Amino acid sequence: MLIKSAKYIISSPDFEKCPAPDKKEYAFIGRSNVGKSSLINMLCNNEKLAKTSGTPGKTQLINHFEIVSASAINPKKEGENVKWFLVDLPGYGFAKVSIR
Repeated sequence: MLIKSAKYIISSPDFEKCPAPDKKEYAFIGRSNVGKSSLINMLCNNEKLAKTSGTPGKTQLINHFEIVSASAINPKKEGENVKWFLVDLPGYGFAKVSIR
């Protein structure tokens, strides 16, 4: 798959405030500080798309990114772009964060 563009859309405190599910979504879930945000940056070839930190627990919101990619069915067809969401979910596990 060829990702043509990726842009930040919104950070939501809970699923009810997320964008309408009008596109496919692919979400990254896992323990704190395993590199979910870094993986998103690597896949999109943009090291500043998702915020990263060496401190666990920095991703505390549901972060949506809109991705535009070449059609996975027939990548040779020009002009057939597919839009979908890549979602960076908060980590779980050992991260110690202050209570707000």
